[in-house]
Amino acid sequence: MNDSLQKRLAEWQVDLEAPPRFEAGVWARIAAEESARRTVFDRVGDWLAAAFYQPRLAAVAVTLGLALGIGTAFVKAQDSNALLTRQLESRYMETINPLAHGGGGQS
Repeated sequence: MNDSLQKRLAEWQVDLEAPPRFEAGVWARIAAEESARRTVFDRVGDWLAAAFYQPRLAAVAVTLGLALGIGTAFVKAQDSNALLTRQLESRYMETINPLAHGGGGQS
């Protein structure tokens, strides 16, 4: 049975021609389907990749990122320093006058 099947398959030939521009049409449909499925994030990512491909724009983006990071760190450090200063002032006042914050006193 396998021999006859193999013989028939070996003899079988398809005489079918694809319509003109069939392959181009298939690839066009595939491309259209892929572009329809692309999300906004994909498109933004492609735009950013194209924009940062230019060294000048990439340098500007890196500089802005560094400036924003340093500025944010500076503001955060100021807030932390102000809080620490208030805590140290409070502790110092307690060492000078234990009754200043009601922490010490008579029992």
